[in-house]
Amino acid sequence: MRITLLFIFSVFGYLAQAQYANVDDFERETPTDARVNAAVPDKLVRKYKRDAARLALRLEAGPEDLRFSTIDIPYEKIESIFELLKSIYLSGETGKSIARCNVHTFPNPSIDQLKIIYSKDAEWANLLNEGIAETTSEEFNDLLDQYDLVIENQKQWTDEEDVIVIRAAEPINMAALANEFYNIEGITEVDLGIPEVKGNDIEIEQTSDGWDVTYYLTIGSSLLDTTRKQHVWKYQISDEGEVTFISEDGEPIPDWMKCENTPVSNLYGG
Repeated sequence: MRITLLFIFSVFGYLAQAQYANVDDFERETPTDARVNAAVPDKLVRKYKRDAARLALRLEAGPEDLRFSTIDIPYEKIESIFELLKSIYLSGETGKSIARCNVHTFPNPSIDQLKIIYSKDAEWANLLNEGIAETTSEEFNDLLDQYDLVIENQKQWTDEEDVIVIRAAEPINMAALANEFYNIEGITEVDLGIPEVKGNDIEIEQTSDGWDVTYYLTIGSSLLDTTRKQHVWKYQISDEGEVTFISEDGEPIPDWMKCENTPVSNLYGG
């Protein structure tokens, strides 16, 4: 099954790249604006790459199974899903309005950081306890080097424990990485930092002839608002790369969100 899925991702990635070599070769969803053919802003590209990495992990396995998967996320999968998201953005003003609403994947699974809680008396943590972002554990340092990780900060957790935040330069499977750190003596817990509240999200599902892509904009007065509702956009993308807008419904988008008239360059600082 994994081999078949990898093959499908590879083929789609090739088709998507060939399709966008000349964006005039096919009919866009709503080709009414010159910006339809504009390049995706750099900061939005970075967000889409992270979305693609997270969606690739979701396709790989469930949240619990990810612990036993590979730490590295296959590059081909990330690129193929990135092409899906990019093609929707380039398909018309509806795709751009979703970007202006800042709809991206909910941060689950973790792809960029984790918290390591460790005993203060761990021998390898002497430098950390002095405020120096280094350890004397060869096993710990090897993991940092192998997966391009940095110790971002350190602080007191309890009377007997401290915590450090580890951040990855590129998206990786943090659930699987956590297993490696559990093998180091003195580490008592690894927190992946998955939020408990709901938020915006993107879902993708493979169909018999392509992909279904659904965007969820969560609307509410605060992250703790249990009455929050959603605005939903749905797209289909064929195996040939053709983008079809299916529907838009759900809770009305408040004017203050400015999804329809705030330039993307302003929102992303480009």
